[in-house]
Amino acid sequence: MEPRYRLRMFEALAIITLLAAAAAAQQAVQPPTEEGQEGAIGCMRTIVTAEIAYAATYGKGYSPTLVSLAEGAQGQEPTASAAGLIDTSLGSGKRKGYIYTYRSGPKDAQGQTKTYTATARPMKWQKGVLSVFTDQTGVIRVTKENRAANGKDPAIE
Repeated sequence: MEPRYRLRMFEALAIITLLAAAAAAQQAVQPPTEEGQEGAIGCMRTIVTAEIAYAATYGKGYSPTLVSLAEGAQGQEPTASAAGLIDTSLGSGKRKGYIYTYRSGPKDAQGQTKTYTATARPMKWQKGVLSVFTDQTGVIRVTKENRAANGKDPAIE
């Protein structure tokens, strides 16, 4: 086979490979299922519980980051920067079709963090898919709008 034909075959193969990879990537990010949405609500409950335990354990108020609540290296004793109160997948901020965003509030005069917010937004939104919110009140709120849920949205029952 002539070199110019080999090059064209290589180009065609490269294009087919790129198209296949793009199609796979597009299919990989699907809107969360109903189970995934229930999981996001459950994760918010986990974050609320972990924050209460963190504040009671470390005496600094709420955690500075979501990673601070997560597990540390295997065999490592829990610390304020790796408390082991949530799993590493939730601590990473991505889980089952959702992106979790955590923000700690400012420290008070005693160095305590008294507030935080946590949101879970679908990686790919479609009509009817929940976004979830919680804060130091422990109330979990949701919206089906294409935006992050907030403290003004309805609480779940």
